[in-house]
Amino acid sequence: MSRRSRSGRAASEPDDGVPADGVPGAQAPADGVPDGEAVADAAHPTRRTVLKAIGIGGGTVLLAGTGVVGVRAERNGVWSVGEGAPWQLWSTWQDAPGTTALVAAGALAANPHNLQPWSWAAADDGIDLYDDPTRAMPLGDPDGRERIVGYGCALANVVLAARARGLRAQVQAWPDPAEPGHIAHIALSDGPAPDAREQRLAAAISHRHSDRGPYQDAAVDAAVLDDLVSGTADRGTEDLGAEGPGAEVVWVTEPAARATLGDLYVEATAAIIADEPVSVEAFSWFRNDRAQIERYRDGLTLDCQGMSPLMLAAAKILPAQSRTSGDAYWLKSTRQVHTATAAAYGIIRVADVGSATDRLAGGQLLQQVHLAATDAGLGLQHLNQIGERVDRDRALGATDQFSERWAQVLGIPAGQALVSFRLGHPTRTPHPSPRRTLTSIGV
Repeated sequence: MSRRSRSGRAASEPDDGVPADGVPGAQAPADGVPDGEAVADAAHPTRRTVLKAIGIGGGTVLLAGTGVVGVRAERNGVWSVGEGAPWQLWSTWQDAPGTTALVAAGALAANPHNLQPWSWAAADDGIDLYDDPTRAMPLGDPDGRERIVGYGCALANVVLAARARGLRAQVQAWPDPAEPGHIAHIALSDGPAPDAREQRLAAAISHRHSDRGPYQDAAVDAAVLDDLVSGTADRGTEDLGAEGPGAEVVWVTEPAARATLGDLYVEATAAIIADEPVSVEAFSWFRNDRAQIERYRDGLTLDCQGMSPLMLAAAKILPAQSRTSGDAYWLKSTRQVHTATAAAYGIIRVADVGSATDRLAGGQLLQQVHLAATDAGLGLQHLNQIGERVDRDRALGATDQFSERWAQVLGIPAGQALVSFRLGHPTRTPHPSPRRTLTSIGV
């Protein structure tokens, strides 16, 4: 059984279909390291506890701590998770001058595989969002569903950040039909003073991260779910270029439906792993160590895989694992953590998942729900394996294995489920993903 909560209205024009922060490529601790869920969390793991966890104990601990293992730990940021230049934008975006701060807010939005597939231009009276075609996954996202949803997420951040500063940010999507890479123009003008909710959502931009860790065994109140959606576009819907029927959230909370949906996510994950070209493409965006993070400042990292602090430290010290080991870890986590502990699933429903306009509107709603969940102290993780397999099968001309079963669980027509996520009460604090510099995205 599912229940629905409506958003405001859709955008005017036209990723793991939603930003897929839960994609393959996560590194698994090497054999012999205790499972992350079987090891008690250490809030601040020490060199001794980490080295003992990976099988270096007793009299060898001090020696190892000053040798190769200690060097690797320092180089991979074991003792400085989320600290340094690649993560600085999360805490400093509001300090940027003028409209650059609004661009910085947009750059912190959810997006597929943390590709950050955009470039920006900013002036005093407006901001322009452009596609960056070099940042794409043509196999995993063959028709750009996730990319456009990610652009919607970015626009939502810009609009909310502008409202919090007393500005109206009116979006015109695809302003030049002859230039499809010009995603949107955001016209800025004086607006009303922000209300308390808008201020809270804008403040949540700094703390919104995908939480891949386990969630508590506790339901999320129906009233809380409704509140995540209420007010997302109650005022200033014209700021989003609102037209048409809009997007809505379909909530799946009933245990039997959650179990069925969870099985579909696991099945889709296994299908992605079995599709070697897709797996290889996704793994190319995984950043194995601190040096890669510093160089690229994008993609997925060990920090964001939802491990306990102790197991994260151990995974960083151990040699990097292979793509196949990473895939196996992802599948195991999907089965034993992500779907096993989801208190609810949310699916962004639109009239037509093939519509660029609907995709952009769905992304705007998705980002606002994630910010509201962050403000409410809830964990949220994007789960888009099903949509990715639907798109991949269509691109290959293969039989669609998932659309009808997905729609049946949700109680909606096929072709309306855009992207999805899981929700729950967190047990860990998620870490930020790296972000490119403002100059590298055109500002």
